[in-house]
Amino acid sequence: MWCMRQQRAFLLTILLTCSALSSAQTARYFKAEHGVGATYVRLVADGTYKVIDREHMGIFLTDEGHWKQSGAVITFNPKDPKNSSYQATENEHKGKTFLAITSPDAAAGIVIAPIDIEKDLDADATHLPDHVLFKVSAKTYQTETKQTYPFRHIRPQR
Repeated sequence: MWCMRQQRAFLLTILLTCSALSSAQTARYFKAEHGVGATYVRLVADGTYKVIDREHMGIFLTDEGHWKQSGAVITFNPKDPKNSSYQATENEHKGKTFLAITSPDAAAGIVIAPIDIEKDLDADATHLPDHVLFKVSAKTYQTETKQTYPFRHIRPQR
């Protein structure tokens, strides 16, 4: 009986440890479509991030470093000392979570005011505005950052 209690306590300790490790390693993923490519951002709970650009010619690591969040503001500190830090705000509108870049020289995207993004979402809820980083699943991130962007030939208007 005493041995079974020890085994149960041991198993419970392992389960709780694994659960804590799993939740500590969670990440958030964002994707912005922009014409013939897409930008992806991965924010890991350990404070690291990566920005990946994907186009029909290939997949490129654009930026990486450390991030921190204070309220809705996320500050990105690039690993490369030649690049300056930049910021974005995390926003939610009608069930969609997105990052709005607030710094003009951000590796992760261009500046678009949250109010403008919300207006675009209100105008057409079925279409996500270009150049805006919307939250996506880990599966989407992992799948799409390993494949080049599908090239779509756009015919000129006559």
